Amino acid sequence: MSVVPASMNLPRLRGSWVVQVAALALVSLLIWRLADVLLLAFGAVLVGVLLHALAAPLTERLHLPRPLALSLAVAGLTGVIGGAIWLFGQQVALQVATLGELLPKAWRALQAPLSESPLGAYVLDDLQRLRHADGLVVQTASRLLQGSLTAAAATVIVLFCGLYLAFHPATYVRGLLHLVPPRGRDRAAQVLAACGDALNRWLLGALASMILVGATVALGLWWAGVPSPLALGVLAGLAQFVPVIGPWAATLPGLIVAAAQGPQTLAWAAAIYLGASQFEANVATPLLLRQMVELPMGLTLFAVLAMGVLLGPLGVLFATPLAVVAYVLVRHFYVEDLLGDTMVPAPSLGGPA
Repeated sequence: MSVVPASMNLPRLRGSWVVQVAALALVSLLIWRLADVLLLAFGAVLVGVLLHALAAPLTERLHLPRPLALSLAVAGLTGVIGGAIWLFGQQVALQVATLGELLPKAWRALQAPLSESPLGAYVLDDLQRLRHADGLVVQTASRLLQGSLTAAAATVIVLFCGLYLAFHPATYVRGLLHLVPPRGRDRAAQVLAACGDALNRWLLGALASMILVGATVALGLWWAGVPSPLALGVLAGLAQFVPVIGPWAATLPGLIVAAAQGPQTLAWAAAIYLGASQFEANVATPLLLRQMVELPMGLTLFAVLAMGVLLGPLGVLFATPLAVVAYVLVRHFYVEDLLGDTMVPAPSLGGPA
């Protein structure tokens, strides 16, 4: 029986390490270059999760076959969206167009009182330095048009891919599990199911939050006499999908339009936006969405900032659901499997350790 010297195995080990490092570098480069495509694929997963959440009650309570339940869910969702567009679409479009005309006029009207204070004059000077007359406006409009067309095409692709994922999830799950070594496939399947459940609960909570805030803001601004309340309410509702940053960004147009109507209208508009956000955060979320997944606000904010820096606008859009998935992966693979521990609620300040 011949024994291979250890010195002869060293080149093989070094060669295998070189191949593994090169493969890892190649995969990392592909992920970086295809980040936008992977984010759109994640968006398709969210669409599939939403359709599954809508079809689940039909399969559990009515005992309908899953394909039939999914078909009814798609038809019902399409009917709701189509009905909303038929009822409010024309009015929203008119108000959006009106809002586009009101915002520049309102901003020009605000420049005079702002210039009277030192802080306002400083802000206006900085904004003037950032502007480059008509060239920047034309360039920005061109970019917005191109971005809108790209976003429309991407949305269609994501919706159709989400339909395929919803109707044939096992095919894609099996393919993903085949990338895992056989001894770890059962655990990987459990973690994938946990990720799907967390995304399902987060998505239902996000949709409830968007509807609640959008309706509250629209009704409140209509009562306060702010122009285009429905368009501003739709904007406020959609902005809830991106926590922290989205609501603040959606508040600015409403405040600018309200300020042009007078200080009293501005005060009412600010109170309405603040009240809607506080009601959603302190009343609706604890009472109605108690069973939904909830990330710490600090973690959510840093996730939005990190994804924005690394991946751009798409990263900001999908930052929170990506953070939900990362939270589940860390909890299962690192805390439970590697550390052998379980995650428990943190003790309250001043309470027992």
